[in-house]
Amino acid sequence: MKTLDTVNRKIFDARVDWSAIDITLARKDTQVLDLVREACLVESYLPIFTSRMNELFWDDVAATSVFTIEGFEAYGHYFILRKYLDVVGYQPVTDEDVVALRRRDRQRRYTDKVRELVNFMGTEHFAAEFFSDLVSLTEEPVLKKTLPRFAAEEVNHSRFAFDLLAAMVKNDPQVKSRIHQAAAEFKHVGAYVLPKVSPAKEDNLEIIQGFNQLIEDLTGQPLSESLNK
Repeated sequence: MKTLDTVNRKIFDARVDWSAIDITLARKDTQVLDLVREACLVESYLPIFTSRMNELFWDDVAATSVFTIEGFEAYGHYFILRKYLDVVGYQPVTDEDVVALRRRDRQRRYTDKVRELVNFMGTEHFAAEFFSDLVSLTEEPVLKKTLPRFAAEEVNHSRFAFDLLAAMVKNDPQVKSRIHQAAAEFKHVGAYVLPKVSPAKEDNLEIIQGFNQLIEDLTGQPLSESLNK
């Protein structure tokens, strides 16, 4: 689509110097490129997720603002990662890939605000660490320069969910128990449409502890108390 291509270039070409990508260096590490491709697929689904969250929270202006921002920034991640793979020439993501991925969750309807917010908060919390870890794994300078912005945006997204949950707790303290239950059954949003979601590094104990701390900050009790019951 001509207009879409024009707008995409205006928004995203200022962020990435495509001509500076070291294709040879990038293609030396297919493990990183596989992670980039998986992240691109997850991000391609997030605008669908956020549209459904907007429907679930239609009467909450702050929440719909949050999910509108999330949808736009997730689209930016998807677009940039997809074009990066195109430029590098490594297993490019196609429209058919994206549609097939989205089809796996076509019939899903969101009904539990707390559960979806906890899943969203955790997903973005782990995504921030994923992109930060990927910075240290890649040697390709353009990707290394691009990813920190993604990580920072993911931190904000996780805090968005935290703030929405905190407002719900303030309005109804009984929500705390529902947060604990949802956290104990946490599911990465990417796992709604992919068989697995890979970490960038295997040692992710610290980031798991960070998620547990978010739950404790919301509820006043560590998640371990729920898991041990």
